[in-house]
Formats: sequence, structure tokens, C-alpha cells
Amino acid sequence: MKRIIVSLTILFCIISSFAASKVKYFSAGDVANHLMEPVSILSNFIGSMSIIIGLTCLFGAFLRYMQFRVNPLASPISTVLLLLILGIVLLLLPMVYKLTSSGIPITYY
Repeated sequence: MKRIIVSLTILFCIISSFAASKVKYFSAGDVANHLMEPVSILSNFIGSMSIIIGLTCLFGAFLRYMQFRVNPLASPISTVLLLLILGIVLLLLPMVYKLTSSGIPITYY
């Protein structure tokens, strides 16, 4: 099932790249240029979802910590720490991507 979905997605991207072009003959460069727009949209979507899921994990960690304070046996502290670390990593992921893709020069002294 997963292979079918992936192959249909790839086929849809290729067909949409051909349909968007008005050129009669296609080269590999034309196909690559037309496929870059869906890739950038997907990249922005993944970044946005990473921020949303990261904030949700941080909120869940806060709620689990409040439950831990009331009854430590009901929710272990490892769940709180896991949600906290996961939330921080997911929040920092889009920021690190933007910093590395912007081409900020690093100077070594």
C-alpha cells in the first residue's frame, strides 16, 4: 500500500510538471525545474508541521509534569523528559534548516 501511494505521488508530480509547461519538448533540466516548486511547498509544509507538533509536545510535557506532581506513580518523569526533548528538537529543526540554507558565512579565527 505504501509503495502504491509513493509511486502515485511521484507520478502525479511528474505529470503536473509536464502539464504546467508550455514547451513542446522536455529535457531533464525542464523536469527538474518544474519539480522544484512542489518540493519547496512540501519543505515549507514540513517546517510548519514541525513547529506545530513541537509546540504540542511542549504543552503535553507541561501537562504530564503537572500530573507527575500530583501522582508520580501515574505518569513517570521519563515521559515528561521525552516530550520536552522531542518538542525542543522539533522547534529547532526548521530554524536550523533556515540558518544552514541561508548561507551565513562562518569565520574561523
